Amino acid sequence: MLSVESVQRIEMSPGWRRHRVEILDVAEGRVVVKGQRPPRSAARFWLMSSLARVVRHPLLRPVPAPGGAAAQATELRRLQALARSGVPVPAVLHQAPDFIVLSHVDGVPLSALLTDTPEVALPAFERGLRGLAQVHAAGQYLSQAFARNMLLSDPGVVYLDFEDDPLEVMSLADAQARDWLAYLLSALWCVNVPRAQVLQAWSEVQASISVEVRQRIGGAIERLAWLRHLPNRRDPWGRNIISLQALADFLTDWHSSHSVSS
Repeated sequence: MLSVESVQRIEMSPGWRRHRVEILDVAEGRVVVKGQRPPRSAARFWLMSSLARVVRHPLLRPVPAPGGAAAQATELRRLQALARSGVPVPAVLHQAPDFIVLSHVDGVPLSALLTDTPEVALPAFERGLRGLAQVHAAGQYLSQAFARNMLLSDPGVVYLDFEDDPLEVMSLADAQARDWLAYLLSALWCVNVPRAQVLQAWSEVQASISVEVRQRIGGAIERLAWLRHLPNRRDPWGRNIISLQALADFLTDWHSSHSVSS
């Protein structure tokens, strides 16, 4: 917890009011101050909502993110639930009506490592897979399970961004399947690793996924298959299109080889 002096210093700082998130050094150490965000624009979720519409699969739809006090309350609840389950997340150090204070985590975003050399990218991709499997084994889920929200640090993979709660609109199995699709969607288009090694890494981890969640992923693959024919070049199509193409191409390849081998 924070001292009265540290809280007063945070309250007086204009940074988190202006930019919403601010990193500060206080007597207890480095902290992250998060002010309340306004309701998120629907445009922010264009990729997931568009994907949900075109494949007609409900678990791909974005979860409502109300912003304001409701989003802050959701993040506090989710952080506390995840921490109780042993999932690595920032510690909640203080809460106020208009901001919360979290511990600062030293680490590198997983997304930054995926584009490094294959010797760096493959272990990073595998850690993302194994970490997500461990979250689900603890009976939990993430929602924003994108590589950018995963920090690789000394304790392992630390997870960020919990201002929405999928269980408000879907089952736990749906939320966990959605986590897998979100992670693969954010990682496959940019991971600098030969396809065979990525397929092997995914095959090893997916074997530990519950039957219920695998069935939901399988249902999504059938709807995604045609998207593999989208352009696979970033210019001029942009990252969203090649992300969809990479996800569909990868999962269709894996599903075909898995069906043959079984």
